[in-house]
Amino acid sequence: MEVDPQQATSQQDEDLHDSLPTQSSPHDLNAVRGPPGSMNGDFDPSSILSSSDGPFSFESQKDFQTYKGHVELKFKSLQRMFQELKTLANLSGQKADSSFNDIQTIKKTLASLPHLQKMVASQTDKNIALKKELSDASKANNLKIEELKKKIEDAMLDITTLRQKIEALERKVETSARSSGTPSGGAPLPDNIMQVIDAFERQLGMYDVRIAEMDLRFQVLENTSYNGVLVWKIKDYARRKREAVAGRSLSLYSQPFYTSRYGYKMCARIYLNGDGMGKGTHMSLFFVVMKGDYDPLLPWPFRQKVTLLLLDQGPDRKHLTDTFRPDPSSSSFKRPNSDMNIASGCPLFVAHNVVDGSSYVKEDTIFVRIQVDTSDLENF
Repeated sequence: MEVDPQQATSQQDEDLHDSLPTQSSPHDLNAVRGPPGSMNGDFDPSSILSSSDGPFSFESQKDFQTYKGHVELKFKSLQRMFQELKTLANLSGQKADSSFNDIQTIKKTLASLPHLQKMVASQTDKNIALKKELSDASKANNLKIEELKKKIEDAMLDITTLRQKIEALERKVETSARSSGTPSGGAPLPDNIMQVIDAFERQLGMYDVRIAEMDLRFQVLENTSYNGVLVWKIKDYARRKREAVAGRSLSLYSQPFYTSRYGYKMCARIYLNGDGMGKGTHMSLFFVVMKGDYDPLLPWPFRQKVTLLLLDQGPDRKHLTDTFRPDPSSSSFKRPNSDMNIASGCPLFVAHNVVDGSSYVKEDTIFVRIQVDTSDLENF
């Protein structure tokens, strides 16, 4: 059975009190308190027998041993209290040091607050400017889209009119053939009727080409990005990869995108069966700087950080990423003299065995993202 040390000490104190002599002489006080020097560890209880205050004797050896045990217990209790005080002092010192370090950290944080506030204000201004720029660009694109729609409607109307004329001419030719060269109206057909029909068909073909061109421009305008970010959706992945392996279509180009409405013009180029070191084993992804309308206003060479990503369409969103900073001495980042510079990027972007059959391909489609850092570019 365990015994509480405090209860044991209290019991010993009561036993000692009952066993001590009950004299009323001055020696009683010294017997309880102990002689001078009794608080150090070298005190010998037997020294009380030769106290300078006069002779003192216990009634028996048992009384002396009891008193000695009591003094030793008190001394050990004082030692424990001293150790506890020492431990508390150490803990207080550590807490003081920790509090001092916390105060220093808070002071540093407070000192950096003005700089952080300036950075936040600057970024807020940039965001407002970017939103305004995107809004203006969206309005301009909407106007162009409406204009293209009207042109397409006019072209379709012209095509319908031409088809009607051709059908009317064909009916006249058939009528003429059945009535010995003279239509039912009595008016003679022109000798070059077939030439007229051919001319109409050529004009109809030209309208078809123009409509296809306007439709392409319409799609480009609808998908153009002006914030330095391109998200490229590549459909029919399996077929396009087979064509790349067979050598019929080695690479694909994305639609152009821009760092701003009046910024750098860029695009992406992908080799589904790899290029250079990655040919036959990897998908190669490259970044291309194109010739833009506002190149004279921009700083050259191109120095913006570029991030290439293959987006994971699964729930884990483990996108494959590669980031690089342009080499200013490379011709790929000089001001373009032709439609586009030489592509620069990652020939070993991702291995085929990582992509095929994974969540990077869903419904035979992959998504590629190109992100250009525009934080330090001037907005016109």
